Amino acid sequence: MLPPCCASSLAQAVEGCKVIHAKSNGLVAANNHPAETHELNNNNLVYPTCTPLCEEEETLIALFALAGHVVRHGRYDDYTVCKFGHPRYSQDLIELHAFAVSLGVCHV
Repeated sequence: MLPPCCASSLAQAVEGCKVIHAKSNGLVAANNHPAETHELNNNNLVYPTCTPLCEEEETLIALFALAGHVVRHGRYDDYTVCKFGHPRYSQDLIELHAFAVSLGVCHV
């Protein structure tokens, strides 16, 4: 319960304000729908896509992963191999394969 002095000032503050009643789903506009039934038309949107990896590249990354290394594929088709915080940069797939052979991860 509010004290009388606060109740009167509160009544003056809300006088003339518009009351908005919310619907049962918590949305206030008449044309809104719950998230479960709302369908978004995204035919005009363009999503970035990436090119799929070739089989040799996937195999090398998997072999590095089995040996405990993390391979990051760069934006310009370069690679960074990292283990225990020590990174190694490879400019292309051929250099990545040569590094895998030198570590003993891959056999020619």
